[in-house]
Amino acid sequence: MRPQGCALKNNGGMTLVEVLVSLAIVFIVFLGLNSAGLVVLDQNIKNSQRDEGVNVAEMEMRAVRNIPFTSLPVTDNTITYSVPPRTIRSLNVPYTVTRTIRYLDAQNREVTILVSWNRLENRQTRTYTHQETTVVRQP
Repeated sequence: MRPQGCALKNNGGMTLVEVLVSLAIVFIVFLGLNSAGLVVLDQNIKNSQRDEGVNVAEMEMRAVRNIPFTSLPVTDNTITYSVPPRTIRSLNVPYTVTRTIRYLDAQNREVTILVSWNRLENRQTRTYTHQETTVVRQP
């Protein structure tokens, strides 16, 4: 028997206010995780574009190395051209290549490949570059 005038305590469930507070906390945590996920995705795309820029530079450097030494210019020479856009996560990224061949002496040429691409960050276009340099010698 219970004593008269004592209220029963029901500890079996949660009140509506407790549920709403916990949902608000979960929502705030989710918003923070969502923002962090967007930052991670943006950095991943940025790294993929950089990796592709490095690949373009290596491909162009291999192409220059395959040119016979006698076909290389004997004066300083710079040309700029675009390569077909690369698709990175459904984005078509155009890369521009600047190839500079510098005459060092009769047996040596310095070849510099500069690859550049643009990226939209914070509503501003920013240009990124990657450069590779080598010396080609007459065999």
